Parts: sequence; structure tokens; C-alpha cells
Amino acid sequence: MPSISSADSECTELSLTFDIETAVRNVKEERDTWRVVALQYKAAFEAQTARLRELQDICIATQAELENERTARKRLHTKSESYQYEEPGRVDGAHDPDDCPYPGSATILEPTQIKSTWQPAIPPCSNMCFRRVEQFANECDYGTALREVDHLLRGPLTTGARAEGLLLKSSIMRKAGPEWLYDSLAACSEALELCDRLAELHSYLPQIQYQRGVCYYQLRMLQHARDAFANVRGDERLHAKATEFRRSCEEELEVLQGRRLAFEERRTVTEGLLAQFCEGRAESKRRRTSSQIRLHASKAKRLSLPHRWVAKAK
Repeated sequence: MPSISSADSECTELSLTFDIETAVRNVKEERDTWRVVALQYKAAFEAQTARLRELQDICIATQAELENERTARKRLHTKSESYQYEEPGRVDGAHDPDDCPYPGSATILEPTQIKSTWQPAIPPCSNMCFRRVEQFANECDYGTALREVDHLLRGPLTTGARAEGLLLKSSIMRKAGPEWLYDSLAACSEALELCDRLAELHSYLPQIQYQRGVCYYQLRMLQHARDAFANVRGDERLHAKATEFRRSCEEELEVLQGRRLAFEERRTVTEGLLAQFCEGRAESKRRRTSSQIRLHASKAKRLSLPHRWVAKAK
């Protein structure tokens, strides 16, 4: 009997030892697995940090490019204003009538000089009721001229006189300063709407379209200016000058488009490589991590105390 009892105790000890070793082995395997997962998370975090730094560098380069373009535009606008106020463009009896610009016209320059050295004069009106307005405008008394023309436009006028008055008002506000350019464009658009409705006013369309192109050009809205200048038809002199301005707009748009395309090309290549590289790594890591997490979860459910341990403790 003693020999049988000692054999049972040995078997029990061997069984308990085996269970303990198995449990310890499972714990070590789980530790190694979680260590691998932690290293993978660390590598993914470092990769995301590196990508963030690269994107920050791209953003800084983009901001610098935009700031340079903004500075160049501001310098060009300041230069345009200086030319505008250096040559007020008065028209009086001392000038030769043949040298006076045509209504809404500008001096023809080379396309490279058209950018900032022109300032169209205020067009003369055939209606006598606007003579005082023209006098105030030619004396650079734009405030009085605007009050006078507004007073006349509120009164009874023929459709032709109203179109001339709106065109004159637009020209005065354009000459008054850059802060009046949007109001000048609005008056020009009102005149254009009036002329589109009435066939007898179509003769004013070339002057109005030309005036719209000038306003858009001074606002640096080059595409709208190009379209407005392209619609100047029916007047050979205005059409020739509008063609020069339209070519200047197209040249500037081509230069700006070339800069944007070059910048977009550099940015797209860089970001595309980064996106493909990081997306591939993230996808592979995501697949490995998700399968490992499911494996750990299933293992965690199977890790429990052996029944013999619980029975022996009781």
C-alpha cells in the first residue's frame, strides 16, 4: 500500500509540474507577442511622425510660395497706383482735340508696358445735361461730380442719356481711386443690363464692355478682364485697344498658370510618393495587428487554472 500511495503522489506532482510549465510557457509566448505588437506600434508611430514632418515642410514651402506671390501682387498694385496718380489725365482747351482719347479709351502700349502705365480718360458725353459733371471730373473734383451725376440719374432721362450717365458715373468712380472700383463695375454692369434690354442702345456696348475690362484689369481679375475685352466689337478703335489689353491679360494668365502648374507638379509627386508609401505600410501593419489582437483575445479566454488545482485546494 505505501508503494501505491507514493506512485500516485509522484504522478500528481508530475501532472502539476507539467501544468505549471504549460501556463508559464503560455505567459511567455503572450509576453513575446505583445512585445512584437508594441514594437510595431512604435514603428508605426515613428513613421507617422516622419510623414507629419514632411507634410509640415510642404506646408511651409507652400506658405512661402503664397507669401511671395502676395508680395509680388502688392508691389505691382502699388506701382499701378503710383502711375495712376502721377497722370490724372485732364482734358481742357489747352490740349489738341485730336489728342483727346476716345470715350473709354487708353494709350496703346507694348503688352509688357500695359500692365500698369495706362489710365483711360473719362469719356465725353453727347448729352448736354452732363457738361457740369464732366467739368467737375476734369477738375478732379470727383465728390461733387458723383453727387451731380447721381442727382441727374434720379431724374427723368431718356434711355440713351441714362446709359451715358451710368458710363460717366463708372468712369468717375474708377478715376476716384481703387476703393471705388467695385462701385464703378456695378454702375457699368447696370448700364450693360440696360443696353442688353433695348436694341437702340447697342451702340453703347463697345464702350461699356471696354469699361468693364478696365475695371476688371485694375482689380486684377484677369480672366474676367480678358472676356470683357474680347466682347468689344463694333468700334474699330476700341477693338484695337481692347485687343492689346486682352493679349496682355493672356500673357499674365499664362505666366501665373505656369507658376501654379510647376508648383502643383512638385507637390503632387512628393505627396503621392508619401501617400503610397505610408498607405502600404499602414495597411500591412493594420492586417497583422488586427489578426494578432484576435489571437491574443482568444488565448486570454483559454488561460485559466487547471481543474485539478482547484479540486486539490478544496
